[in-house]
Amino acid sequence: MKRFYILIYLTILCMVAKAQSYDVLNYNFNGTPDHGVNIRTNLPFLSGVQMVTLKIDGYSYGTAEVISLNVVWYIYNDVFYSPSISSAGSYTPEVYLTNNNGLVNVFINDRNYYQRFKVTAFAQGMFEQSSWFQGWTTADEPMQGTHARKIEYKNKFQGTVINSGNLHNYGDVGIGTANMLGYKLAVNGKIRAQEIKVEASPWPDYVFSKDYSLPTLQETEKHIKDKGYLPGIPSAEEVKTNGIDIGEMNAKLLQKIEELTLHLIEMKKENLQMRKEINAIKNKPK
Repeated sequence: MKRFYILIYLTILCMVAKAQSYDVLNYNFNGTPDHGVNIRTNLPFLSGVQMVTLKIDGYSYGTAEVISLNVVWYIYNDVFYSPSISSAGSYTPEVYLTNNNGLVNVFINDRNYYQRFKVTAFAQGMFEQSSWFQGWTTADEPMQGTHARKIEYKNKFQGTVINSGNLHNYGDVGIGTANMLGYKLAVNGKIRAQEIKVEASPWPDYVFSKDYSLPTLQETEKHIKDKGYLPGIPSAEEVKTNGIDIGEMNAKLLQKIEELTLHLIEMKKENLQMRKEINAIKNKPK
């Protein structure tokens, strides 16, 4: 009898555990969507419930990419609070969450042909009901509803990350930092590379144009005495605060080299002229 109750208990336990994960949708379309893929869920747009994790797994034949998306969100104060998405595959479309007549919609803003994927959901401990994970549908239609929120992609790697092929990223990349400061690539640490190519413009060949106003050495000397650094070059304090742009700095340094070259050429001419005059004085008949 005891074994019987244990068996019933384990069966109920398995049913409860299984009830937290749901196979909610299978999608396939042998064509090209006109608008995108709108996933109509039965999840109510309610604050404080359903911390859902959606997994979207499949294949995009049109781009020959693996679909492996993990989507999370939480509804707080009637907004989608801190939604995020990560991709374990190469397929990274724009994904939005909306409130469509009181139900959550997941809109994939992509129009690639011959796609197929399945959607599974996990939810536990936030008042969810099994009926919320039934009857989900998809439609090729524009994004529906209100409270639209584009989901931010977040992928973090710890340890050694090795890429032996090509890395294509159309967003921002932070290595060792999440503070991008407006840059597409931010690295908190040292960088080692075999070659770095910087496209800098304009290149200071304009120094050699006839209408270029070459600063005199006296003007440069005065600036150094007054400011403590070369004109046109950032000060040590500026570099400490803002860093330097490699391409821009190389251009500025080349500009100074070209200006110095012009001064040296002029000094060489003056030197030759002085030698001629000195020789003329030496060779003048007494």
